[in-house]
Amino acid sequence: MSNKPYEDNFHLEGGEVIRQITFGMNDGVVSIFALLAGVAGAGQSPKTILITLLAATIAGALSMAAGEFISGKSEKQFFQHEIEQERMEIHLTPEIEVEEIRLIYQKKGFEGKLLEEIVGQIVKDEDRWVREMVIEELGVTDLDQETSLKEPLIIFFAFILGSLFPVLPYLIFQTVFDGTIIFWIATILTFGGLFMAGALKKFVTGSIWWKSGIEMLFVGLFAYGVSYFIGNLVGVAI
Repeated sequence: MSNKPYEDNFHLEGGEVIRQITFGMNDGVVSIFALLAGVAGAGQSPKTILITLLAATIAGALSMAAGEFISGKSEKQFFQHEIEQERMEIHLTPEIEVEEIRLIYQKKGFEGKLLEEIVGQIVKDEDRWVREMVIEELGVTDLDQETSLKEPLIIFFAFILGSLFPVLPYLIFQTVFDGTIIFWIATILTFGGLFMAGALKKFVTGSIWWKSGIEMLFVGLFAYGVSYFIGNLVGVAI
């Protein structure tokens, strides 16, 4: 007996989890680092910076988690609507829908008697027929995705994990060093976090890890530079 369906499902689920972790962590480290640069550039005190970063971390993590939950729920509702629509079309114009199934499998390379046998087997079962049409038309592989809290929670904690790189130095060294030293500790630590977050993309895209790390580092540096410059201008203006 082949384990291929189980293995494919495992790879799909594992890849999705890695994607969510990478996405959440990347967003956390870049957005909070950029915010740090802005408020530090404006000349705020370490205490004010810490409060700002903590508030932004919680707000950002909740926003991303809520967005993931709503997106998953909306996608499921969309699939359900398409299934109902396709079922109605099969009832109203069965001949056209049979021909669509035939064309789908012709494009996959089937022909002659084998093609007609496949079409005949599919249209025998209305549920299978409907699902086959929807999957082919939408280009998806799974219509049975359940809306759960797993994905939002993964992104929530991944965002917080990414934000820890710029936030931790302000938590740990608040009463030890002055604001400038803490800022540079946070900056250096975040450079490492940016590289690591970029390197994790290897598991999603298959790209070379160090190239992804450097790419992410440059993205973070750009956001850092722009935010620091704007923060500095605002600080001077007020």
